[in-house]
Amino acid sequence: IWDIATELAMRILIVDDDADMRRLLLRTLQRWGYDVVPAADGVEAWERLQNEPISFVITDWTMPNLDGLGLCRRIREAKFARYIYVILLTAKNSKDELITGMEAGADDFLIKPFNAGELQVRIRAGERIVTLESNLEEQNKKLQEAYSRIREDLDAAVKMQRGLLPSSALTIPGFKFDWMFTPCHFVAGDIFNFFQLNEHQVGFYILDVAGHGIPAAMLSVTLSKILSPISSQGSPLMRFIPNPPHYDIATPAEAVHALNQLFQSEDDAMHYFTMVYGVVETRSARMLLTQAGHPSPIYQPMGAKAELLGTGGFPVGMLRDATYGELDLTIQPGDRLFLYSDGIPECTSKHGEHFSVDRLMTLLEEWRDRPLREVMAGIEHTLERWRGSNEFEDDITLLALERV
Repeated sequence: IWDIATELAMRILIVDDDADMRRLLLRTLQRWGYDVVPAADGVEAWERLQNEPISFVITDWTMPNLDGLGLCRRIREAKFARYIYVILLTAKNSKDELITGMEAGADDFLIKPFNAGELQVRIRAGERIVTLESNLEEQNKKLQEAYSRIREDLDAAVKMQRGLLPSSALTIPGFKFDWMFTPCHFVAGDIFNFFQLNEHQVGFYILDVAGHGIPAAMLSVTLSKILSPISSQGSPLMRFIPNPPHYDIATPAEAVHALNQLFQSEDDAMHYFTMVYGVVETRSARMLLTQAGHPSPIYQPMGAKAELLGTGGFPVGMLRDATYGELDLTIQPGDRLFLYSDGIPECTSKHGEHFSVDRLMTLLEEWRDRPLREVMAGIEHTLERWRGSNEFEDDITLLALERV
């Protein structure tokens, strides 16, 4: 039983205005086992090609109404979903005429009067090409179907990851948060959040998983679940105490230390991430910050120049015995804090120049009196102009906090 591709390859359309030549070709090809469809000129052949699944044509060059060259051109210009192989029968044998036929779209030539054995060999060569084209088309179709499924899965992953981002409706008395998030792929290795830990303490973090694409995104989603404000035994954000409610809020250094122990890799692969984690007490506005290999936060006091906080620290998951310190500061009304991924300072222009932390701090200083939302939108627009595109080499993430 022939599959569809084979059926198309075995069916041959013969086109000739000479009735005797058509009968000769018909008998010869049928004797060789082919399904043959005759046409008296190019117009009739064109109608059949549009309405029947034919992938092989043997056509005379000189015919009334529509000649062989005209038929070839129509076939190539039409861009059929299937490939149509064309052998041109001709009494012309000069080099220029053969070039003209090739330019019109013919695949092969046979000079009349032709030898039956030579015709059979040329048909078999054409069959192989048609079969290869059909197989390639089928493979491309399967690849397209596979890509569509992957795209659907990635779109679902994007929705899931964006569903983990903080709600714009979340309000924390005395503080304002805003953020910018542009993954370099469908899904990102960056993740961030801010949340109430209890009545008077707010936690916030930004982290960047090493690498890009799906593996990094999967780890970032896992970390987002682990770094949840929901209290449960074993959460790195909580520490066990003997008395009810049997947990207390971990300091940032304690939380990052617990994460570092949890994510030590036993194989040779380095599954690590950088982060900044902070906790702010809303009544006193006292803030504790721990930096783990992440770019230094930018602290922008209300009446002073912006400055970088911290000196680096070790990424989480890199060294089991790494220790983590804390920065202790009190946020005054109007003060702002910016946490960002390295995708911003390392954003490369079309001339190969990095955007840099200095440029970011200069913008923040210039726009100090603007509302936080305008500042975030302005930075995003500036980065797109710097890059010359809205597509980036790395995830672009910025989380801002302001005491109001």
